[in-house]
Formats: sequence, C-alpha cells, structure tokens
Amino acid sequence: MTTDLFGDYFEEIEERTDGKLKIKMFSGGTLVSAKDTFDAVEQGLVDMAWGVTSYTPGRFRELEVAEVPLYASDIYEASVGLWTLYEKGLVKGFENVHVFAILSSGIQRLHSTKPLGSFTALEGERYRAAGPLAAKSLEAFGADPVALAVPSIAENLSKNVLTGSINDWNAVFTWGIADYVKWHLDVPFGSSPVFITINKRKYNALPEDVRQVLNEMGGRNFIRYWSDSLGGENERLREQVASSDQDEITVPPGKEMEVWKARLMPVIEEWSENVANGQQVWETYLDAVNNAHQQ
Repeated sequence: MTTDLFGDYFEEIEERTDGKLKIKMFSGGTLVSAKDTFDAVEQGLVDMAWGVTSYTPGRFRELEVAEVPLYASDIYEASVGLWTLYEKGLVKGFENVHVFAILSSGIQRLHSTKPLGSFTALEGERYRAAGPLAAKSLEAFGADPVALAVPSIAENLSKNVLTGSINDWNAVFTWGIADYVKWHLDVPFGSSPVFITINKRKYNALPEDVRQVLNEMGGRNFIRYWSDSLGGENERLREQVASSDQDEITVPPGKEMEVWKARLMPVIEEWSENVANGQQVWETYLDAVNNAHQQ
C-alpha cells in the first residue's frame, strides 16, 4: 500500500522537476531497520525516509498527542493537528533534518479474539499498544498494554499471549492479524505519528527550483493526498470486514464515548505536566483537529 502511495506521488515530484530529481525507493528494512530510520537520514546513510515515531518511544514527546483515543476521527484531522504543532515550532528533535511531512498513520481501532461490545470488555485483558500515551490510555480503560513490534502481533495472538491489539484496518490485514481477531470496536483509538525526512545536506545541495517543488508538495499539500489514499484503503478494508459473517463490528453510542473521554483526562493531564509546553501542545493539537473536522 505505502509503496504504491509514495510511488505515485514521487513520480509527480520527478515530473515537476523535469527529471532533475530522481527518487529510488527501497522496501522496508532493506537499507536500515525501522527504529534506526530517523538517525540514518540525519547521518546521511540514506537521503530520504519515512518512519513511525512509536519505534523510538520517548524521542518525539510532543507528537505523542496523536496516540490519545477518541479525539481525531480520521487521518486528515490527526495529520493537520501534528503538522500544526510542527509549523508553530512546538515539536523538538527535527532540527538537523529537512522535514517533508509529519503525519498521522491510519486511525486505529480495537480488535479482539473475544467479544468486544463496549470498552468495559477491555478490563484485565492484554492488548498490544504502540507508544507511551497509547499504553496509558489502555490502562485508563482497565486493559494491560503490551509493547510489541507489529510483525509479532499475529504470533502472540495465536498463542493467546494477547487478547487483542489496536491497529488500523490496513495493518490488521497486512500483518495477518485478521486471522485471529473477529470482534472489532469501531472507535477512533488514536494513531502513530509518521515522519518523512530528507538529509539536510542533501536537501541544501539541490537546485533551488527542485527544493521549491519539494516544499510545495510537502507539508499541508501532502496531507490531503496521504489522508485520502491511506484513509480510502482503510475504509475499503473495513467494509470487507463488515460484510464478513465471521466478524462483528460494534460502534458505541456517542453518550458512551463522552463518558470514556472523561476517563482519559487524567492521562492527558499527567502527560501535559511531564512534557515541556505540554498543555500548549495539547490545546494547539486539539484546536487544529477540531478545525480540520469542520472543513
């Protein structure tokens, strides 16, 4: 999915630079491991890469806000929220790279090997979570969060080490999770932030007109393309699950959602107190998400 998504967009970048820029893609893990992606770009081992912040927990604290469930309802809203934080200078750690985009991955849902009709079914159960705020949020709902890399989820579900996992629909199918989870709570349960970065020396060495194309096609202009493409695929896969006789999707009523949002407030408050400018980061993110929702 991501290869096709990036491939089409990068072809357009190449065309707009009249072939002055060529982007050669390598599949995940070919050049560098997921957890080393950011450093590889910064050090010049690769020119450009995309990665997920949950592979380096605690490194990009401000971006963790996207992990909080029940606020951003889709990829576009969460991506606008994250990019707004970066635009306003509230995100640290990207000073030594050129940032093409900071985005949200697919919005996660709850998927379980046991009946999952409401949030109360999470109590005492082991769920895979990516990122510190995602884990804290699961704890607020009574679950026992487990940190695992995505490729390990299916195996741990098969061995009953996990009851379930929080993932977007795309990951559920890509990593074989769908073979084990047949109950799904269809609520926006946060997401993992994504970055696309370019080595700063490489970027600065490019002709000015090429840099201009990258700037024009990155940031907010990339968000809509990314959101429509990735979001559309997630919606297609959700419909596939909904049409299956073997799966059950539950959507809680809005009143219940508000009750569980209140459960998350202590998590948000604790995080805000332990992150520099945490309250400002949260409020800025939330305002941007709400504004994007109204668009």
